[in-house]
Amino acid sequence: MAKVLMIGGPTAVGKTALAVHLAQKFNAVVINADAFQVYRGMDIGTAKPTATEQKAAPHRLIDILDPDAQFSVAEFMTLATREIAQAHAQGRLPLLVGGTGFYLNALRLGLPLGVAGQTPARARWQDFGDAHGAAALHAELERRDPAAAKAIPAGNSRRVIRALEVIENTGGLFSEQEPPEPQFDCLIIGLSTDRQLLYERINERVDAMMSAGLLDEVRRIYAQVGPGAQSLAAIGYKEFIPYLQGKQTLADAVELVKRNSRRYAKRQLTYFHNQMPANWFDLVQAPQSLAQVDQLVAQFAGE
Repeated sequence: MAKVLMIGGPTAVGKTALAVHLAQKFNAVVINADAFQVYRGMDIGTAKPTATEQKAAPHRLIDILDPDAQFSVAEFMTLATREIAQAHAQGRLPLLVGGTGFYLNALRLGLPLGVAGQTPARARWQDFGDAHGAAALHAELERRDPAAAKAIPAGNSRRVIRALEVIENTGGLFSEQEPPEPQFDCLIIGLSTDRQLLYERINERVDAMMSAGLLDEVRRIYAQVGPGAQSLAAIGYKEFIPYLQGKQTLADAVELVKRNSRRYAKRQLTYFHNQMPANWFDLVQAPQSLAQVDQLVAQFAGE
């Protein structure tokens, strides 16, 4: 089974810096697993690796799409699998890094993502959710498959719809599907830190992004693709649309970016802790633990 190193965790904990360090030390190729760093021109708001960082180690799946393009987890899995194979063919260790936990987990487990396109069952449940809301949608899953409803949060409507679609199309319970087996031999490094410190770092990073020209970047992307583009659904971009439309103050937009970033970090931590068998480190408060990370990776890589 092919070896794959993964780095995950919330925003603002140093994933990029660690990825560059490990790539240099262990002859790795850094493969982006962030849903929005794939877009060209979205550099500041996505905290994309800088030009210096990208020169320090080879990076893949960054700047591969224009901001008006669609991108899905299925497309990510196809591209990332190809990059992993190419890295091994070159004698390099593939290193996946990003905060989009579902991307990493879907790749790790080869999760079945359903039939491509829109099935009638999926369309019906999406219409039901649009008409009645996420709570009603989740109640329908609870009625049909209580175990699945217990495992899937009501707020994850996409996953709820997927479960209802499977139940309808197969006649069996979603919760009784065979659990997927890992398709790669993965070592997962999870980065985190004290919650309050993390929130302070997020607030400071948003301020730094504003100083670096985030508003101009958003304005440029908005003029290029309009408000409905998938790329502008990213935190750090969508919050500025009301401001650009004259409906909100800039100060309120910035505070909303900070709030949404903090909330997203909390969701990221919950997902990684619940869904992925990570080895956790706090390199913010205990930078000396980098030596332990190096040792763990060396053992995994067989060095």
